[in-house]
Amino acid sequence: MRTRIPLYVHIATLFLLLFLVLGFSLVFQGYRQTLSGNFAHERQNFAHQSAEVEQSLQLTIRPVSTSLLLYSRSRAVTAQTLEQRLSELPQLTELLRSNEAVSAVYIGYNNGDFFLIRKLTIQAQQALQKKAPENAHFLVQSIDSSQGKSEGIFLFYDAQLRLLESRAMPDYVFDPRSRIWYQDAQQHSGVVMARPYIFYTTQEPGSTLAIKADSGNAVIGADLSMQNLSQLLANMPRPQGSELVMFDDEGQLIAAARELTGNVKDSHTLPRLDLLNVPILKKLYEEMPKQKPAIGTQQELDLQLTDDARWIGYLTAMPSGSEHTYYLSLLLPTDSLYAPARNNALESTYVTLFMLLIMLPCVWYVAKHTARPLSALKQSIEAIRNFDFEEEIKPLSRILEINELADAMTSMRLTIHNFISIDKALVAEHKFDPLLTRILQETLKVVAASGGVIYLRQDKDKRMEPVRALWQQNEISGLSGFSLSGEQEHSLRPAINGRQVAHLLDEASWRRDFMPLAPFDERYLLVAEPLLSRRKEVIGILVVVLLRNREARDINARINLISALAGTSAVAIETQRLIEEQKHLLESFIELVAGAIDAKSAYTGGHCQRVPELTRMLAQAACEQHEGPFTDFNLDDEQWEELHIASWLHDCGKVTTPEYVVDKATKLEMLYDRIHEIRMRFEVLKRDAHIAALNEQLSEAQRQTISDSLQSLWKELDEEFTFVAECNLGSEVMATDRLERLRQIANRKWMRTLDDRLGVSYEELQRKMQVQEQTLPCMEPLLSDRPEHLIPRPVSEQLSSDNPWGFRVQVPEYLYNRGELYNLSVTHGTLTDEERYKINQHIIQTIIMLSKLPFPQHLKNVPEIAGGHHEKMDGSGYPKRLVRDELSIPARMIAIADIFEALTASDRPYKPGKTTSEALRIMQRMVQNNHIDRELFVLFVQSGIWRVYAEHFLLPEQRTPVDQEELLAGITADRPAG
Repeated sequence: MRTRIPLYVHIATLFLLLFLVLGFSLVFQGYRQTLSGNFAHERQNFAHQSAEVEQSLQLTIRPVSTSLLLYSRSRAVTAQTLEQRLSELPQLTELLRSNEAVSAVYIGYNNGDFFLIRKLTIQAQQALQKKAPENAHFLVQSIDSSQGKSEGIFLFYDAQLRLLESRAMPDYVFDPRSRIWYQDAQQHSGVVMARPYIFYTTQEPGSTLAIKADSGNAVIGADLSMQNLSQLLANMPRPQGSELVMFDDEGQLIAAARELTGNVKDSHTLPRLDLLNVPILKKLYEEMPKQKPAIGTQQELDLQLTDDARWIGYLTAMPSGSEHTYYLSLLLPTDSLYAPARNNALESTYVTLFMLLIMLPCVWYVAKHTARPLSALKQSIEAIRNFDFEEEIKPLSRILEINELADAMTSMRLTIHNFISIDKALVAEHKFDPLLTRILQETLKVVAASGGVIYLRQDKDKRMEPVRALWQQNEISGLSGFSLSGEQEHSLRPAINGRQVAHLLDEASWRRDFMPLAPFDERYLLVAEPLLSRRKEVIGILVVVLLRNREARDINARINLISALAGTSAVAIETQRLIEEQKHLLESFIELVAGAIDAKSAYTGGHCQRVPELTRMLAQAACEQHEGPFTDFNLDDEQWEELHIASWLHDCGKVTTPEYVVDKATKLEMLYDRIHEIRMRFEVLKRDAHIAALNEQLSEAQRQTISDSLQSLWKELDEEFTFVAECNLGSEVMATDRLERLRQIANRKWMRTLDDRLGVSYEELQRKMQVQEQTLPCMEPLLSDRPEHLIPRPVSEQLSSDNPWGFRVQVPEYLYNRGELYNLSVTHGTLTDEERYKINQHIIQTIIMLSKLPFPQHLKNVPEIAGGHHEKMDGSGYPKRLVRDELSIPARMIAIADIFEALTASDRPYKPGKTTSEALRIMQRMVQNNHIDRELFVLFVQSGIWRVYAEHFLLPEQRTPVDQEELLAGITADRPAG
């Protein structure tokens, strides 16, 4: 290649030559060229448009003509009856299916019969007198005289040509022999094409193609729509204000680039140009007889509309496939062509003046010689813009600047590619430690460094500590950090303040700070870039060690690249740290909720902490199974996080449950234990009896006698109170005889002398007002269920059958029933139906609360897992009554963990904790009743999870031996259907 000359030499030489030969003004020349180019452009553009329109017209007409030619030899033209003609229906409908422009195909017979198949488009269906059947795709219109009389019939077919409906049409009268298309076809050989008109049925412009059958006794035709020509013209580019129209040799408008209106008397006749509300088209219609171009030629028209309104028109004729000729015309106001040229000339005169007249040809000349290499560079830039780095394009040129630009482009391409590769690598990492390794590996590879270190700021210790170190892509340990204060000397200290460090280290500094990386080499260049957060705080330092064996410019480029990579790395590290901190915040919030439950009731807080541990052990055991029902069960990191959160929050709804209900140790206990109040009443009964007796006897001897007589009554009252107190404990089952005795005791009367409506709350007073106030003193039963004991359930706590959460639970009528006799009559335990619902309501609140939290995608199943631990495998659980297959495996795991913890918990006020053997036997019965998952229970027993849990959380006396074989006997059969 010859000596490369700088580009400015080329330009200076060209300027000198052009200055000698070009001394006249080129503004006018530019104006003429612009104007000529505008005319040439519009002329050429019109030629392309006319060719496209002609091609579209021919591509529409020729296939239809060919199909009609084939159909003229088919059996359909010789068929005598409707049945014979319908047998050719598949072949005739093929033309309608294959050509969108064909709306109907038909055959007219010389005996007056007519057979038509029409596509049921929207326009065609609207034209029918009666609505077509649903899914109707084709309509067959037939006039048949084979039976001796002319019968009209409409047949509706679907897309598969299955008959949907047949309608007799006695009023359908039509003689094809009277139609122009039939007569033209009979008089000519081959396919004839009628003059365009408006179709009667679809009201769209079109024409009819027809051909006489070889037998001569029929004519087959097709209706060809030209609606698509208007759409084609509308999509063609044209100057603003111009008109683009297509018409026939009689001036009838066939298609236009925009919708045109005018005075049309006949709805089935195409509008004529002179009847449209467009003056220039009227002018064109007047000039047409004088200037008609030959077919295939283009003619330019000069139309003077008014004195100051001159138009340029282009007119071309094209064959229509018949004796008629179609014309396409583009009409432009001359201002649309002259105005751009004038504006360009004025702008050139005012802005560039004489210099622009010289520069325009120079730019053209230089561009001609430099087009090829610049085009290659353009392709390279396009590839970079499209993030395509596979193929490298490096053009060769005699111009030095172009080659230097190519080299710069190659370097830029490599740099961007490296940046994108690192960005993809960092995005792919979701864990913090692998992210640090990936950052350092990719950085060292991109800048061809020998080694490097990442330091991260540890605010707790006020130090900058190395968290990852690599040398020759091998991990290195042993580096020490340094204090953020100035007490300790270190080579990286300037980077703490946000400054770049780039210098050769002396041997002493290397040995002090970086000796574990590699032995000292005087060629090592240390580059340290501070890692800045979004707040411009130094969160770490990226250290890279380069080997100075290249020229200075390359070293500087690599240092700049390291600086850019440090910004990307800092964002990735800060983002990952933020994600870790958010996860830690979420876990802290979960512990906060459990702590709130613990602070509210110490008997449930331990439960919220122990169930997650049991769930984790059960899930781990399932993941370790290599055979059996859990062979394919496995949890990834996100699913482990989801299970962990769900198990911790499975009882978060208990924050809404009153603690006196959760901790209710006796039947009458509410905010206080009302047994003391009843004890007071018994004392009053004893005292009233004693006082009454003393008032009757005045002497001492008499009082003693009465006291002795009262001993049996007092003893009876003591026994009755003892019985009521036992009923209050809930440890005894309230059988029928005990309930009867309780009612007998409740019927004892005592005298009230004080108004029980004084000093009570407004709500309680409103409840008391439901019954009439008694006159004091009055007698009242010892135990009673009063109207004021019934607390109504608010609307906010009522559940409709179509609630959005799918809860299917029986909601008690009252929020609380504090009736004394009602509470003491509880047959099992201490809770009434209302209180048991309140206890169970915590799972409803858990689901509602968790459903309102905006969990990320990988935690979307937390509400389902946490809210399903009270469901049963047979669908009798709550709150949704789901069966086994509707519950996920993690939800079933929490159910087993929840039950085992509840059975063995020793910190409940209302019961002692069960031993391991007792708890597992109870769970065995629950498996037999299809309440808990059989397979998970077998895994729970066989894996020994219960034993590990007992050693950590249960009292020594609760750790009883368990016979696993006996326990699993009877439940290893097929699982009952859930």
